[in-house]
Amino acid sequence: MDSFFIPPENVIEQLKCSLCDSFLSVSPVALISEDGNQYKCGRCSAIKTTINTRATIYEHLAKLMTFPCNYKDCGKKIPFVDIKDHEKVCEQRSVICPKANCYESIKVQKIAHHFKEKHSEVYHTNMFCIKNVYAYYNIDVLEKNGKTYISIFDFDDNNFGLSICSTDPADNCQYEIKLKSDKSNFSISITNQNIILFNEREHCFKCVSGNCKSKFHVYKDNRKEISKRMTTKINRDSVKRMFGPGLITYTINIVEEGEKSKDKDDSKVEVKDAIIRKAKKILLQLLECPFCKEYMSPPIYQCLTGHTMCNTCKSSLSKCSTCDADIEKTRNYTLEELSKKVELPQGDDKKPRSKVV
Repeated sequence: MDSFFIPPENVIEQLKCSLCDSFLSVSPVALISEDGNQYKCGRCSAIKTTINTRATIYEHLAKLMTFPCNYKDCGKKIPFVDIKDHEKVCEQRSVICPKANCYESIKVQKIAHHFKEKHSEVYHTNMFCIKNVYAYYNIDVLEKNGKTYISIFDFDDNNFGLSICSTDPADNCQYEIKLKSDKSNFSISITNQNIILFNEREHCFKCVSGNCKSKFHVYKDNRKEISKRMTTKINRDSVKRMFGPGLITYTINIVEEGEKSKDKDDSKVEVKDAIIRKAKKILLQLLECPFCKEYMSPPIYQCLTGHTMCNTCKSSLSKCSTCDADIEKTRNYTLEELSKKVELPQGDDKKPRSKVV
């Protein structure tokens, strides 16, 4: 520390970012005004400015200096090159509550307690569910095994978006999402999703809801960009095609290191079973005679334009009632082969079908 220069307090107070009012102690530092009086620190580097000229001479000098930690209760003086890493783990790190309509300053390690006391409707332990995802966008806090996770859920015209953030830089857990509909008897699991470090400048629900007043938050004026940068994006049309109409529920679970292998195997089985059930349903629909609504077995015929029918209906029709095309002796051998490989429902498993009169 003796080799570093400690500027006088009245000097260091002048070395402030014009956007976030933090010390100019994180690179890249950039000049952002023509008069040379306004600069932005590296914490604000993602915020676009008309002028953005890197202050390389200042950075060279700053490497010889120490700066106060950005969090007032810390009191430590830290070399320029170490400030960024220190602020990620500083015990005095504080943030403005990321929940909409709450502007309380809280220590990062107290976020879970704050949500439990002030926003209990979005505080959860171990795991939590998002219901009716077509109408839900919010921020939730999850506590599991003493660790705190912040979930941001949003959507746009194309995708549902989800990010899970940890307040602990050393956290190496992942998360999984299970999708289920109240109209279906199967679910889909999305596994091995990476948890990212919570950054109050990016993971702010006030930005998502469009009422953020902080000029140094990256996405305060661009909600669409927030959705694009979500860790997990799920196509809305694909969900609708897979599950059909109904209430879609997402269950989010943090997967710790010891749980990964088992959960991964279980999720593979679930996805495989869901695909098999979906494929069987499609095959049964193909094998259903459009005229009598019974399942077809060889011989299976088709009209000249390709509409299929069972042997019984073919013998009573001269023209296709769907397109009025002639019916000859053309057989659909592909469907005949499929019918031999699919176990057709029998007895009570077969739904009653009304014949077309």
